[in-house]
Amino acid sequence: MKPLRRVTLRRLTVAATLTLATITTAGLSVSAAPAVVTHTAAPAYPDSIAAIGHSFATGEGVSGPRAFRVRNSWITGDTAAVQSLYSRILARNPAIRGNKFNLAINGADVASMLLQARKAVTLKPAPELVVVQGIDNDIRCDETGHRPFQVAFARVLEVLATGLPDARIFVVSQFGSVPTYIKALTLKQRVNQRARISPASGPCAYLDARGAAIPKGVAYLEAVIHRYEAAVAAACKSVATCRSDGGAFGRIVERPEYISWDVIHLAAPGQAKSAAVAWAALKRVAIIPN
Repeated sequence: MKPLRRVTLRRLTVAATLTLATITTAGLSVSAAPAVVTHTAAPAYPDSIAAIGHSFATGEGVSGPRAFRVRNSWITGDTAAVQSLYSRILARNPAIRGNKFNLAINGADVASMLLQARKAVTLKPAPELVVVQGIDNDIRCDETGHRPFQVAFARVLEVLATGLPDARIFVVSQFGSVPTYIKALTLKQRVNQRARISPASGPCAYLDARGAAIPKGVAYLEAVIHRYEAAVAAACKSVATCRSDGGAFGRIVERPEYISWDVIHLAAPGQAKSAAVAWAALKRVAIIPN
């Protein structure tokens, strides 16, 4: 996350070959990321939209059966409570009606996202806007894991850009931050869920047994996340049709109402916040009309 992120013990294992678990770390802003490139003129609203990524893109965390959760995805959902990107575009461009595809998978890492990208280029109608939400399950608690991740993430974007040459690609940073995530949880949640959201030991352990923040661990994890966010932004910058959110998701200050019952994902208000922040960023980088 960028002000703070949730990270599972499995995800933050330092082993170089271990892929992080399916739980999402909230997004940090990318202070070191390349500057966002803006267009001088935005194209029309897209006639179709697709989402690839991990569980934060699927609507996971919203109470109810899976079919209802997907309807609350901040990217492709259709509920009034969330006002997803799809819903906002539909209000301005009726041609997009029904042309929404959510290929995101719970626990997806960059290898899974490559498979999603390959599927995305076969969709009919071809997506004119592809929203990518990654990082989470690839995070390793070290100072080098972001390097191979950047190469693999660039490959995902390359597949999309080659297979969908007329599509606009939009990638986001991590939602929230470790510090604001900690503050948004109650002490009881931090104590009871510590084994699920923070490693018990190691440089990325950010909660102690009493549920208090470990400053050194918070700072280390934040730095790790920033490197992954910078890797995403750099990979995006190398693709002509890609734009990043410039760290907008990472600057979100997490609130209790954003956090799901499972203390990891986003409730409907968190999905709505994601949609609102992404919508503003899409305008800022001229992917949609301002």
